This record gives sequence, C-alpha cells and structure tokens, in this order.
Amino acid sequence: MAAPKTRLDKLVKLRDRSEETALAHLARAQASLSRARENLEGALTRARSDERSAGQAALWMLVEAAHTRDLHGVRIAEQAVASAADGEARARASYGDARQQAEVVRRIADRKRAELVKEEERRERKVLDELATIRFGTARAGRS
Repeated sequence: MAAPKTRLDKLVKLRDRSEETALAHLARAQASLSRARENLEGALTRARSDERSAGQAALWMLVEAAHTRDLHGVRIAEQAVASAADGEARARASYGDARQQAEVVRRIADRKRAELVKEEERRERKVLDELATIRFGTARAGRS
C-alpha cells in the first residue's frame, strides 16, 4: 500500500528544496573560505621571503616597497579569511535552521500519514465486521 498523500507533502518538498539550497550555499562558503586560506598562505610565504641584500640603495628601496606591498597583501588576505569565516558560519547556521525546519515538517507529515493509515485500517475493520455480522446473520437464518 502506497503512503497516502497529505496536504503537507508540498510543504515537505519546499522545505527539502530550502535545505538543499542552504547546503549548496554552505558548500560555496566553505570553498570560499578554503580559497581565502590558500591565498593567505601564499601572501604569508611572499611576505616571509626576504629579497633584500647588499647592493644599490635604489634597488634596496624597490625591494623594501615590494615587501611593504606584500605585508599589506597579508593584511588584506587575513581580512578576506575573517570575512569568509563569518560567511561560512552564517551559512552553517542557515543550513542548520533549514535542516531543522525540514525535519519538523517531515515528522509532522509522517505523523499525519500514520493517522491516515490508522483511520483507513479502522474503516476497513468496520466494514469487515459488518460483513461478518451480515454473513453470520444470514447463515443463522438459513439454519432456522
């Protein structure tokens, strides 16, 4: 016997879609955080390398300016990681809420289906009891 349809089925589909969307958003946020961390590692590696050496003052000033730009790049990459981490935390919370709402609706729909099945079984038992009573009555009337 197939599960009976309820009016909640459309809401369940809507919540499932919302959950899937939130999960996809979480995956994108996690990927963004991963890229931001990789960029930070690259910026830190560039900033740690010291290209300064003995030589002309103009060349040393040029290397110093590049090093300053690298340090600025590290700060920007750190801010990007913090921003991506915030986005990932918001996406995780959003997914948790969507999942919880979907679970609640699924449980309610399952409960409603169980009630419908129980009601249908009660009706069937009632009909079978009536048939048995009629059959018993006709069998008894035939003996008299």
